[in-house]
Amino acid sequence: VRKLTKKKGVDVVFEHVGKDTWAGSMLCMKRGGRLVTCGSTSGVSTEMNLMMLFQQQLKLFGSFGCRMENMADAMQKMGRGLVRPVIDTEVSFSDIDRALERMESRQIFGKIILKMD
Repeated sequence: VRKLTKKKGVDVVFEHVGKDTWAGSMLCMKRGGRLVTCGSTSGVSTEMNLMMLFQQQLKLFGSFGCRMENMADAMQKMGRGLVRPVIDTEVSFSDIDRALERMESRQIFGKIILKMD
């Protein structure tokens, strides 16, 4: 991100992962940037450089994600085929170990679909 923005950083980071990506998310922001955290998949606790926080005048926000009416609208759009998930892999239930290995390696992009045998 720093390379793409010529070391300026971005205005907003949406952080969904937590501990494993927190430091990198902090480094992506420009002075006065905002980080919105709405997930903790890799852990609920992390360390943070407080000097970076106040020197760069960063703002941190916690968010549940959306309101229930937004979820209903999104579900309707998915039902009509207007929004489609990105599918990385489809595996049968008997091959669940392969799906777990892909998730643990973090070499995926999108969803892993588990099909019943």
